[in-house]
Amino acid sequence: MDAQPLVSIVTPSLQQGRFLEATLRSVAGQDYRRVEHIVVDGGSTDETLEVLERHPEVRWISEPDDGQADAINKGFAMAGGEILAWLNADDVYLPGAISAAVDALALSGAALVYGGWQQIDDEGRTLREVPVRPFDYRELLEGRNLIAQPAAFFTREAFDAVGGLDRSFRYAMDYELWLRLGKYGEVRTIERPLAAFRLHESSKTVATYGAFWPETHRASRLHGGRYFSPMWRRSLPERRPWVLRLVIAGRLLRSGDLRSLLAGVRRRLG
Repeated sequence: MDAQPLVSIVTPSLQQGRFLEATLRSVAGQDYRRVEHIVVDGGSTDETLEVLERHPEVRWISEPDDGQADAINKGFAMAGGEILAWLNADDVYLPGAISAAVDALALSGAALVYGGWQQIDDEGRTLREVPVRPFDYRELLEGRNLIAQPAAFFTREAFDAVGGLDRSFRYAMDYELWLRLGKYGEVRTIERPLAAFRLHESSKTVATYGAFWPETHRASRLHGGRYFSPMWRRSLPERRPWVLRLVIAGRLLRSGDLRSLLAGVRRRLG
């Protein structure tokens, strides 16, 4: 890797013009200077193009695509960086994020590094800060997605070696990529928040939350995860609340705790 490697940031965009300005500024304001920023817009009809035209430092295209993974792959195909990341059009980098990632990749020789993150609202106010979670491949495979996508950076070599993003995933494409990168090379953490994830009513995480679980489970199974893994059980309250109640009831029956079981039935009956 070069002493000052080029970092390519790709931003997939669709109808997020009201947040895009903050996203672009968060990249342009980084203290690491060898950065190219590419926006791949899916044909937005809001103010997105007006925002992009105010930023000559950003390369961009606006045309129909086959979803977010397709747009990101398209952007990385246009990019020339040795280090890659994508930042959605409603998220932002925190100051010093890119230089921290470059240093971590250079010092460790890892394929992927990631840090902690913040959750912000529509106006950019911090709702909470989430520290980085230690990396464990088995936990990633069967427990939970440990890696916050906006806070993740990886090498071009590793991304190309694993074949890029799988376009069959519409929601969990980042998680599925982490599983492949985790098999390919070393993964390291950065002990500081690198990015802020914006929670708002039109974000995919809010608007289509239920669609993430089936894809996450499919990705886990694709890479050898057990069907009835801790991840599957953790998703029960959102996906199948009645199944969760049956599981709890079965555990109470096996333990002989009939009092708790009857109390739960009485609550359900009012």
